[in-house]
Amino acid sequence: MKKYFCLFLMMIMLSLSFNVSANSLLRAIWQDSGNVVIVCDDNADGKYKFYRANTIDGEYEYIGESDTDSFRDDTASYPGTYYYKVCKYDVSNQKIYESNPVKAEISPTEISKVSVIMYHNFVTEADVKSGVEFDEYSINPQDFEQDLIWLRDNGYTTITSDDLLRHLEGKKSLPQKAVIISIDDGSHGVYTNAYPLLKKYKMKADFNVIGANIDSTWETLHSGGTRNGESAPYCTWEELTEMSESGEINICSHTYGLHVYNKEKRIGMSMMENETAENFAQTVKKDYELSVSCIEGWTGKKPETVAYPYSKRSDESDELVLMNTGYKILMAGEGARGTAANYFVKGCNISNQLMLLSRPCRMEGTPIGAYLQRIDEKDGKNGVNKNIDYFKVQDTDEIASDYQVFDDVKAVEWYSGSVYYSYLNGLMKGVGDKEFAPQNNISRAMTVTLLNRLAGNDTAKSNDSFADANGSEWWYSSALWANENAILKAHDGKSFKPDEPISREALAKAVYNCAKYLKLDMAKKADITIFSDYENISQENRDAVSWTVANGIFKGNADGTFNPIGNVTRAEMSMVLRNWLNKGE
Repeated sequence: MKKYFCLFLMMIMLSLSFNVSANSLLRAIWQDSGNVVIVCDDNADGKYKFYRANTIDGEYEYIGESDTDSFRDDTASYPGTYYYKVCKYDVSNQKIYESNPVKAEISPTEISKVSVIMYHNFVTEADVKSGVEFDEYSINPQDFEQDLIWLRDNGYTTITSDDLLRHLEGKKSLPQKAVIISIDDGSHGVYTNAYPLLKKYKMKADFNVIGANIDSTWETLHSGGTRNGESAPYCTWEELTEMSESGEINICSHTYGLHVYNKEKRIGMSMMENETAENFAQTVKKDYELSVSCIEGWTGKKPETVAYPYSKRSDESDELVLMNTGYKILMAGEGARGTAANYFVKGCNISNQLMLLSRPCRMEGTPIGAYLQRIDEKDGKNGVNKNIDYFKVQDTDEIASDYQVFDDVKAVEWYSGSVYYSYLNGLMKGVGDKEFAPQNNISRAMTVTLLNRLAGNDTAKSNDSFADANGSEWWYSSALWANENAILKAHDGKSFKPDEPISREALAKAVYNCAKYLKLDMAKKADITIFSDYENISQENRDAVSWTVANGIFKGNADGTFNPIGNVTRAEMSMVLRNWLNKGE
């Protein structure tokens, strides 16, 4: 009897432990205005059944089940109120627990956002003179370069759909302001005009190629023919392989031979009227196998992304393509997903993510910035997908371990995350296209410019000037503001000495003065006598050092020193800015 009682007690305790786990980890997050993702986060084997009600104590209706610990409710509609429960079952279909209800919440920090912009061909004036057609989907390479510069100057990071897949599989982080440059067709102008620019700015793109057209070009050239005079020349497999091996280009599929319009009543990779699911599945499977045989055969990498020709698709075709091919991401047209950008809930199993991506088409005369700003404006009105505060992003170290913005900043460096943070928020730009110069000293001119930027670019009220300036310098207005408000004053009241490096204690004092100007809480202080070189800190700067250390803005060195007279490097400045804007967290 005692044996059975102990067994019964153990079963009760086990059930309670599961219940606590489910309740404490169950989340229901609005992915967008038409989808709620429920994540249990217990990572245990079994079947999960999900239930929904409109009130916490209402009648819960079954909405679906999953073999994973997450589920996407695509019947939700914001601003509706929804509560969710999950029941966990073991392999014998015995219920292990039923969770307490949770309400669907808006949580920007649990959402990953990816914008996708579609391109086609890149054509120069010289190309046109040689017979290449500049159609409505073409842009000049100079315009493309301006797009890349805009992305760099506004803190965007280009990724590929492969990066996105690895993130959804839990194998890679995802940068903030992530954008996929998705190039359709396979035009030779990508190799000659776009690819060099991507390398120059250290950016990436998907290249969705039509296998049959690439094959045709390859056969022509290897039979003694030429691309000269062609209105729409395509790449060869050798060129695609070179781009793939570089890391800048991710070769994807635009189908092998389904990029046709109304051939035998089919438009692209869409279902024909009255076509059976079985026939469509056989068609896309055959085309997928041809595409894989070419792309994987040449590049060694199987394509996992397909771009719908002409963006023609349906919910049924989406499901059949994903079920009958190895494609995992479907690229469609603008608004296909219902949102302008594409949103994913962190921690959700990839099988429950929406793998259809919306992408507006970049047309001549409209720069990429206009599309990305329009995306933010449109989705910002749906009540769910509001912009997050990038100044509060906490995972910049993790992101920097996977994405390197500058050639001279490596993931292993202690400052890689803060450099990425500065890039993300437009605080500190590089000194060239791909260089940050982390070990270069910060000057007084750069110091006042950065502090003024944090203060909202305020201007001085007086008309004072400096003996070593004529008023046209890039730092001049910031220096006037800093001098007038006693943040960083001119030497002897006359010369600003803009190129002079700034020491750690002088920067601490300038930050301290700026904080007072911004009317921040100045009460918090730290015991700075713990630094072995405390006596070397100037008396007039000790309060400032104490405040900045207490607020986590400055930290001591590994050897126990503060090094007050040491010059501040660009790497250190990026860390100071991140620490301050994250309040030392």
